[in-house]
Amino acid sequence: MPPSPDAVAKSKRAFLREELSKRFIPYLRSRGFERAKDSAKADGRSTFPFGTFMRTHGTASDIIEIQFDKYSRPKFIINFRKDPPELIRFGTVNCMSAEAFRLHPRPKSSGWFSMRTFFGLRSPETCAKEVVDRLMNLFPEVENWFKDRTVGEHLQLCPYPVFPETRNQSAP
Repeated sequence: MPPSPDAVAKSKRAFLREELSKRFIPYLRSRGFERAKDSAKADGRSTFPFGTFMRTHGTASDIIEIQFDKYSRPKFIINFRKDPPELIRFGTVNCMSAEAFRLHPRPKSSGWFSMRTFFGLRSPETCAKEVVDRLMNLFPEVENWFKDRTVGEHLQLCPYPVFPETRNQSAP
């Protein structure tokens, strides 16, 4: 039976999310990652539809997030870090930063993993599979960083500020 004329076509982003759910999320779980206690927004417009994944060993945790484009375009990036973070001091300034990295699809690039359907000449299913294949081929660079801090050519540092805990001295 053909689809009704009122049916809405599945978005390219939905194909990408579905392919990640079928292949990459089980792969993460096989590597010891579990979904963190935070609740992921299940709607298709969330920038973090899968939530945060953690792998705990001893007192530290490896953390991975799959961040989708905030404008609902069919692209994503892999953010990862250690928790508790290793802090980096910036000279004499009393400012610290924690190490966080991103996995990019091309070396020394700031691009995101994205689908290229070439104006509809390629099916979104095929494109989504190719994007996830690329991600899974590059993911060993993330594992190497977690293991021995080796920075592969597809990884880029994204430090984030850490502010010291402040206490209100005037409170009783």
